[in-house]
Amino acid sequence: MANRAYLYSLSNQPTSYTDRPESISGLSEWPYDIPLSYRVLMSGNPTLCASLVSDGFDGEPADQKTRLYAISSEFDAGYQRLTRLIEIVRQHSDAKHTMLDSALDETLQFLDAHRDRFVLLETIELDTMMTADEAELRRYVEEEIERCRQVGEAIDLLPQDLDEAAALLAEAASNGAESALDAFFGMRMDDDFDNVRDDMTEYPLGMVGWYETLYFELWNKAEFDARNNA
Repeated sequence: MANRAYLYSLSNQPTSYTDRPESISGLSEWPYDIPLSYRVLMSGNPTLCASLVSDGFDGEPADQKTRLYAISSEFDAGYQRLTRLIEIVRQHSDAKHTMLDSALDETLQFLDAHRDRFVLLETIELDTMMTADEAELRRYVEEEIERCRQVGEAIDLLPQDLDEAAALLAEAASNGAESALDAFFGMRMDDDFDNVRDDMTEYPLGMVGWYETLYFELWNKAEFDARNNA
């Protein structure tokens, strides 16, 4: 099985593995990478939080568990930025790319139907490909938090005029930039936007594959309490 990043919407910002939300839903999972859409959604004040995937590694004594971390962020702020980015991408593509246009519609519809107070990004599978050290794992998550912030800043820098914004976005995607707009380098705004199998993009948008049931089906508070009290 491919190691993945996992994205959820939920009602709290977990302070521990047992700090379960009243509500939680899967949103998406992506193998071996963190797509641009995840970082945009996580750009609304991203914060270090506890992982809900695991409270440590298998075989560890209960009093010596490795602390595992995830990222929590405010849903509405990230969703607003993603809506803005999609508007600019549409301006650039001008409906010439039907697969992209359909994926953008699906993205907004799915996320609008699965709104909650917060979003949760779990990167533990990706991070443990590189280390099992607790301090290093925390550092990897903190570095990802900074990438999410940078993507949010880059979107905020784009002009309000859609034509100007689309031109700047296309330039940064193709050639990079010396400003925060370099966060867009490698993305595509055509029908190869998520085509990683054929190596057509270095930076997937992550606009396909939205679904509730992920490999890790995280329990809400009622489910977690029921299983622990059974």
